Amino acid sequence: MKTKFTLLSTLILCSMLAGGCGYSTTSRTAKDIKSIYVPFFTNETTEPNLDITVTESLINNLISDNTLKVVDEVDADAILDGKIVGFSNRPYSFDLDLNAQEYKVIIRVQASLYKRRSNEVIWNNRTIVGESTYFIEPVEGENDFETALNQSIETITERILNLTVQDW
Repeated sequence: MKTKFTLLSTLILCSMLAGGCGYSTTSRTAKDIKSIYVPFFTNETTEPNLDITVTESLINNLISDNTLKVVDEVDADAILDGKIVGFSNRPYSFDLDLNAQEYKVIIRVQASLYKRRSNEVIWNNRTIVGESTYFIEPVEGENDFETALNQSIETITERILNLTVQDW
C-alpha cells in the first residue's frame, strides 16, 4: 500500500510543481480494468515462432504504453487472448520477365478481450491484419524479409493495443 501512496503522492507533486510530468491519471480504459494478462497466442499457421514473436511484441507494447499493468492471470482484471490464423509471403511485384522482385508478408490475428472475474466480453474475435513488403535483393534502405515480418507484427500489436486501451 505504501508504494501506491508514494506513486500517487509523486504524481500529485509533479502536477502541482511542473504542470504535469507527462503522465496522465486519466485512464483510457474502462474504470474497473487496471491490469491485464496476455497468454501466448496460438499459432495456427505453419510459420514457426509467430506465437512467441507476436505475444512478446504485444506485451512489450502494453508495458511501454503503461495504461494497463501486465500481470499474471490470477491478478488480472482482463485477459487478452488470441490466435494467429493466417500467414502469407507472396509475390507482390514482378520484373519484365515475370520474375518476382518484391514480396508481401501478411499476418492475420484474431483476438478477444474479456473481464477475468465475470467473463464479460469487452470485445470479441476481432481480426487484425498486419502487412509489409520487401524485395528479394534489397538495396540500402529497403526492407528484407525480417524487417517486413517485424513491421507486420508491429502493426498488429499497435492495433490490438489501441483496441485494448481505448475507452470502451
